[in-house]
Amino acid sequence: MPTRAEWREAIRRRWPLLWRSMIIVAIAGGVVALWQVYNLEAYTEIGRLLELGARLRAQPWAVPVIILLYIAAGVAFLPLTVMVVATILVYGPVGGFLLANAGTIATALSSFLLGRLLGAEPLRRLGGPTLRRLNAQAGRHGTMIVTALRVMPVAHFHAVSLLSGASAIGFWPYLNGTLIGTVPGIAIIAAVGNQTKRLLLDPDLAGLMVLTGLGAFSLIVLYAMRRWMRRYASGTDNDAEQQ
Repeated sequence: MPTRAEWREAIRRRWPLLWRSMIIVAIAGGVVALWQVYNLEAYTEIGRLLELGARLRAQPWAVPVIILLYIAAGVAFLPLTVMVVATILVYGPVGGFLLANAGTIATALSSFLLGRLLGAEPLRRLGGPTLRRLNAQAGRHGTMIVTALRVMPVAHFHAVSLLSGASAIGFWPYLNGTLIGTVPGIAIIAAVGNQTKRLLLDPDLAGLMVLTGLGAFSLIVLYAMRRWMRRYASGTDNDAEQQ
């Protein structure tokens, strides 16, 4: 039978998973309660959602609050893709694309600065191998290694930001790599999301064909980018080993 010290050690190791699970349960319970009390089912219709989005756009505080929500999502290690899609649906393909990029860069920079403040030692458990790789490539390939980590799903977006801040990578290589690695993806989401919204509001065969074509083109572009970045990353690793 485990001793009290072993129980404490087991709880300590699993504490991150436990508190995240408790947050998810609390959020789910809150959503269910709000759903029942305020009859939110009416707002699941696309027309109602767009109407709600139009009212949100008219508020002067909407843009700074949305950017703060992006930063908060970074602190909580929440996926940015959901927020990017919601932003584009509310603000349209152009305004949503610009605002989603602003929010993504804001959370990337805030996490980078937090990593700088924390330093390397507290973050070694989060991603020791990634941190060593960032330090090894910081001098010659800083921009490209950040780009590769943004394009290839090898680590969480916010983990990459924190580890980059704790590494020897400079601010401008980090910012350039983040822009190169994220802006094309947000542009693809904007194009596909806008066409999806049009198809939901006015379904027709032509709209479905356009959406299918955009989806296929997006997959090809993402596949090509990831394939190229894998080749580049393997090449830089070989260079590092030879040195």
